[in-house]
Amino acid sequence: MTTLSFYQKIAAQRHVTTRSAAQLAGMSMTTASMALQRLSAEGLVTRIKAGSWLVGSAVREPAALVAAVARPYDAYLSGWSALRHHGRIQQFPETHFGVTLGRPAELKVAGVRVRLHHVTPELFTGYDFVPELGGHVASAEKALFDLAYFAAVGRGRLSGHVPETELNGLRQADIQGWLRRIPTARIRTRVEQKLLALREANSSQVAGQ
Repeated sequence: MTTLSFYQKIAAQRHVTTRSAAQLAGMSMTTASMALQRLSAEGLVTRIKAGSWLVGSAVREPAALVAAVARPYDAYLSGWSALRHHGRIQQFPETHFGVTLGRPAELKVAGVRVRLHHVTPELFTGYDFVPELGGHVASAEKALFDLAYFAAVGRGRLSGHVPETELNGLRQADIQGWLRRIPTARIRTRVEQKLLALREANSSQVAGQ
């Protein structure tokens, strides 16, 4: 089988493992691995980690990239990355912010930095599948909540420059619902304080214009 024929077998997928690519192409894993390496050299697939590959343009889809890095665990795009998608900030984040049920991690793929934050199952919610981004993306409300939550538990930063964020029209009931899911009162209070800090930072920026 030629490299082009192999690519045609996997082209409909956003993500493949070496094993799944071998199964799609009807070849051994060794042969599939060699074919994937050739495609990688040609820029047609991107290696995420051992045995894990994004196909075609999927590497440029933030949610697809976050999901591939987090596998075998579920993940969704959140934080500033999701707020940019929702038109709540104008800046393009330097790092794709992901939330996962798996381990936290940070790595660079094809020149793009991905940071995964671990969350407990009761807070792994508030997202929808967005086809054009290739995966699941937090709502604007959940993205804001996640920023505050991870800053409160010491896994993210709100210090320094905070992008001007459009906060009008956010569903505060949704945010309050996630706050109630936090079992520890001390952490819940800290998250509320971080949310207030985000609002105050945004208000000061608007007032200074």
